[in-house]
Amino acid sequence: MVEHNLAKVGVASSNLVSRSIFFLLLFFTSLFSQTLYINKNYCIEQDAIHASLFGYEGNDVVLTLPSERSQYSVSSGTILSFFQDRNVTVIDSSGGIVTFKRDCNLMGKAKILQDALLKKFQDAAPYLRIEKKPYIFAKTSLPEDFERYELVSVEISNNMLHKSNGSFFAYFQMGTQEKKLYFFYEMEAKVLVFKAKHNLHNGKILTSEDYESVWLNLDDIPIRALTQDLPHNSMVKGSLKAGQILADYHLSIKKMFSKQERIKALFKEEGLVIEIQATLLSDADVGDVVKIRTEQGKVLNAKIISSKEAIILE
Repeated sequence: MVEHNLAKVGVASSNLVSRSIFFLLLFFTSLFSQTLYINKNYCIEQDAIHASLFGYEGNDVVLTLPSERSQYSVSSGTILSFFQDRNVTVIDSSGGIVTFKRDCNLMGKAKILQDALLKKFQDAAPYLRIEKKPYIFAKTSLPEDFERYELVSVEISNNMLHKSNGSFFAYFQMGTQEKKLYFFYEMEAKVLVFKAKHNLHNGKILTSEDYESVWLNLDDIPIRALTQDLPHNSMVKGSLKAGQILADYHLSIKKMFSKQERIKALFKEEGLVIEIQATLLSDADVGDVVKIRTEQGKVLNAKIISSKEAIILE
């Protein structure tokens, strides 16, 4: 019985020693190894890219970038190879390409450019929901005295207003000196658009039962999709299928008066007012000048002044 108990003690001691060695190995492994992450984008100020940029405890130079470039991309493999013999675990979340960008704050101009660019998007689509604010970077190196320049305006093409990343121009001024600079942007946003609930046919006056509002990613919005409130008395041109996004070419505005509608026309001359019945020769709204045909067959120009009357102009 004693020998049996001693055997148990021996086994327990052996297990305790094994566990101790295991934990010591874990301790020393964690002490001398690191796990680093390689991201897709980095902001830099210098040409030399040091290992510390990736979280490594050391100031070794991983690579050197061309000084004349405001943005430079390399294969993540170039960075991975640097850490191969340094007992470092690297997790590459870059997708294979790492981009280094200078002047991320654009010498203090990043916020004002961001706000000006967003206003352009919001003017085009008032119902814009920003998921990630624009990240703006310059295509070329900025002037050394760029901090002294004031933003005048930004210009972006209509085509770019439907893209989550693209380019735009910005005009700056310092005294009498002006500069036009080229920038890129990256952002995430959704826009409110309108989708047909069911098939819609030519001439249908839209009601709230005919469409619904949906949020779409900026890149997913069809060309010329309606991104503002639908005009009153919107009428379908052609036809729309259920689920189709409404675009400006799908609709027209139904006017107050239709072609061939009868209207009271007033002829005024030297205080004399003559009232006649006439037929409209085109659709019209109040304020429009249109052609009318009298009961005698005479074609005249008239201006619509109310929902009931028009004034003959000749």
